[in-house]
Amino acid sequence: MTPDASENVVYLRSYGEHDRDDHEVVRRVLDATAEMLRERPFTDLTTRRVAERAGVPHSDVCAYFRSPDAIVAELYLGVLRDAPLSVDVELPARTRVVALFGQLVMLLADEPGFAAACSSALISTEPSVRAIRRRIHAELQRRVRTVLGSGAWPELAETLEFGLVGAMVQASSGAATFTQTADELAGVVAAVLPDEH
Repeated sequence: MTPDASENVVYLRSYGEHDRDDHEVVRRVLDATAEMLRERPFTDLTTRRVAERAGVPHSDVCAYFRSPDAIVAELYLGVLRDAPLSVDVELPARTRVVALFGQLVMLLADEPGFAAACSSALISTEPSVRAIRRRIHAELQRRVRTVLGSGAWPELAETLEFGLVGAMVQASSGAATFTQTADELAGVVAAVLPDEH
């Protein structure tokens, strides 16, 4: 028996004025934070200062973000999601992974203040940051598994993901330059992924 077509209809919640206001507040907070990180160290950032720069009530900032780490983590997630992802399946997996990792490590190379803030956010133990960090890791995982291809062992993908996250934290914290980190990470990929030639 064929189900009634009306059973397959999905009703989406309308995008009302309140939703637009929420979106605007978040956008202004993220934009203000990005501007401030170009001008001052992350340690000077507070939710109150971000609210002042964004021109929104402090209570609105706190309704969405519990801390500066949470704002930075959300900001980084946006940068990560906006980064292009293209896969040339004609290239060997090792070449594809090295190219992806180099791109991701170098994402923040031109913004050292933002990079340092991201390093702090990526290791923060604050509960509100953990939820955003799970989304960051999910996006990194999606990218790694896309360039590896569907036949890759899950353990291989996980090993590469751990290496990528560690390298990103190392570069963002200033422990090594972004270029050095990308080069070292390419060596790790070469050690983990077999040569396909």
